[in-house]
Amino acid sequence: MKACKSSAIQPQMFQFVDMDELVPKKHILRQLNEALDFSIVHDWVAPLYTERTGRPAADPERMVRLMLLSYLFNHSERELYQLLPMHGGYLWFCGLDFESVLRPDPSRPSLPDRTTLVKTRKLWRNHGILDTLMKHVVDQCIAAGLVQPDVDAGVDGSQVRANASIHSLKEITLAPVESIEDYLARMARQDEQPEGDAADSDDDRRPPAPPTRTERRLEDEATHEDFHGKTFSNKTHRSVTDPDARLYKKSSGQEAHLRYLVHHVTDVKSGVILATQASIASGTAERETSLQQLAAIRFAHPQIRIRTLSADKAYGTTDYLRSLFEQGIIPLVSLRNLALEDVPTWKRQTNDPEKQRKRLAKIREIQIRNKAKQIQLKGSYRHLQKLRTRCEHVFAESKVAHGLGRARSRGLDCMQEQALLTAIVQNLKKLCRFKKKRPQTGISACPKPKSVMMEVVSDLLISVLVGL
Repeated sequence: MKACKSSAIQPQMFQFVDMDELVPKKHILRQLNEALDFSIVHDWVAPLYTERTGRPAADPERMVRLMLLSYLFNHSERELYQLLPMHGGYLWFCGLDFESVLRPDPSRPSLPDRTTLVKTRKLWRNHGILDTLMKHVVDQCIAAGLVQPDVDAGVDGSQVRANASIHSLKEITLAPVESIEDYLARMARQDEQPEGDAADSDDDRRPPAPPTRTERRLEDEATHEDFHGKTFSNKTHRSVTDPDARLYKKSSGQEAHLRYLVHHVTDVKSGVILATQASIASGTAERETSLQQLAAIRFAHPQIRIRTLSADKAYGTTDYLRSLFEQGIIPLVSLRNLALEDVPTWKRQTNDPEKQRKRLAKIREIQIRNKAKQIQLKGSYRHLQKLRTRCEHVFAESKVAHGLGRARSRGLDCMQEQALLTAIVQNLKKLCRFKKKRPQTGISACPKPKSVMMEVVSDLLISVLVGL
């Protein structure tokens, strides 16, 4: 039987919706809500606000959830705020409902303004709140057993397109250097000039005439000039839009663009990102940044120890290998040449301390390279070297699913913020999958607070005394 024709859909006047029933039991938002306790953010941001002056601040836990939603589903903030009134799962994750968005009430939780979210991100970025959140997420992965105490890590860097056009490059012009004699002569000429010559010229100045069509065309041609036959480099040109971005390419056949570099230290077995850092693109940034990250991990997470470090050929320099050996880390670096070098000997001794120092340094460098080559030739860690490709998988996921292929904002600080939030989201996804397989792990596996531990100790003492 054919259905009757309806000119319009007449919804019910009163609808009662349970927000919890809208989210499926196995949805990623429900798993994410159970994997981590976001209320700890209140303690981190408490020193940034005052209770006596100013208007009440937005709920920091809700702000963190909004940031994670933006990066988890690769939404810009403008797009996220367009989807929030229509998406019940997003509202449930933020502790809101449809009434709080459509008809906000001061007495009930409401959705903060988009500009409030932007300013909050900047405030937290400047005070290291996002770094603390990253450290807390990694600690949760360690406590859950996802990251083992002895870590086999991998290090790699990836290039990220800056949010700036190639047409924003302008030649660096240095200010002319003026001698003291020329400066004094110019000041003397200005003192001798009569006061009435140019003092009242501003009052007679007419507004400029609007540009003609020809002038606008010439201006457009000057803005988007033809780059054929011209040479650009980071020494001679700088982007006006994003001064921190640099022209960079990884291979000779690749086209140079304004880019940043993002570096990850990853646990190759679990895929958890232990540390992430954004840097200005350069040829030595990968090695320099990775050494800083390894040193920071030792202080941020003393409960783990990096045993081996896998890397590609770009990390195979002698200085980098020496730094790894000094830290007690076994380097699994893909070296370009695995032939062992002969330790040099000299027929004549020298009494010059500088020559003797150079000889010893050369011997030490050859010994370090030979030690790294012997590790490669022995093949004991070949299975870990195969897992190094997981570092590439992490970068591929971040670019395809979370928008790390291009910078959202401009500036190195904003690029670091994007790298941190993307890494936090990726680690939370891995923690959710791990907890799904092992429900007994997670927050319950974390160390208990001191108050709970004191109660346990007191109960044990009482039982011992009663037994005596």
